[in-house]
Amino acid sequence: MHQRIIEVSGALIFLIGLSFWDIRTMRIPHRVTLFFFLWEVVFTVVSRDFATKALWFALLIALLWGVLALALGMGGGDFKLLFPLALLLRSPMAFLFMLSLAASLGGAFSLVRRYRLSKSVPFAPFLAVSTLVTLFYQG
Repeated sequence: MHQRIIEVSGALIFLIGLSFWDIRTMRIPHRVTLFFFLWEVVFTVVSRDFATKALWFALLIALLWGVLALALGMGGGDFKLLFPLALLLRSPMAFLFMLSLAASLGGAFSLVRRYRLSKSVPFAPFLAVSTLVTLFYQG
């Protein structure tokens, strides 16, 4: 229980920092994303409360979603951010919910702000908010 609190607290720090950085620069630093991924790998292994099939399925979904999203204009940093988020959520259904919510929030933001398809929108804040909502509802 305490490990999960430490893990989620650290993840929140990563997500908040990456969100602000993405808003300012429209980039997500690769080193920070890699460190976040390693953070999640350590906690996933230490906690031993994951189902191997579910974990691999979540990572596969992250990979497939990322390939699709890159084709539709999502940046590489956002794509790489999906992997630690898949580990953090530990459930394919939670991961799919988070992705759906993030896409909905990002789409609504784009409509409200009247962004054109050629205009980039920082996506990390939407991933962060949707991850927080998903973690809250996960329990």
